[in-house]
Amino acid sequence: MNIKIRLMEAGDYPAFFSYLNAQLEENGKLGSPLFQPVPREIVKLPAEKEAAFVAGLSKTIGQAGWRRAWLAVDDKSEIILGHVDLRAHQDVNTSHRALLGMGVALPWRKQGIGRALLEFACQWAKETNLLEWIDIEVLCDNKPAFQLYETAGFEKLCEIQDMYRIDGRPEGLIRMALKV
Repeated sequence: MNIKIRLMEAGDYPAFFSYLNAQLEENGKLGSPLFQPVPREIVKLPAEKEAAFVAGLSKTIGQAGWRRAWLAVDDKSEIILGHVDLRAHQDVNTSHRALLGMGVALPWRKQGIGRALLEFACQWAKETNLLEWIDIEVLCDNKPAFQLYETAGFEKLCEIQDMYRIDGRPEGLIRMALKV
């Protein structure tokens, strides 16, 4: 299989949100760590989150709420294997920074797709000449994600114990950053 990374387009939205919902179905289940800070019974992205995601894609970088997203797809079937997105922080005084989000579909994990997506997003951020930092937040129990970001050069800034209460349990959060 040949994999390509390409910009997400409007025609991708139905398949993309289906892919995200499949990831939510496994969030913290069957031995997988929590990778989203939501209760395990949440298996569908709320409509308002979908709308905000889509709205951000149409905004100019630097504009409040902007977002850019890319998909890793099989170049023949166009099946979504993974994604990465960069988005604005909520505070307007942080326009030199972006938040990174990413995921890889379960059958395609541990095959280098996550690293390729991460490298792609970091290179894009560097080439924009508008961003100086990429930030990421990782739930403490998500060791595979933490290791990926650490080996890609992200530095651990802090660990916040008991940041969330998910399903009645305390969950910590690690904040990391990379200077691009």
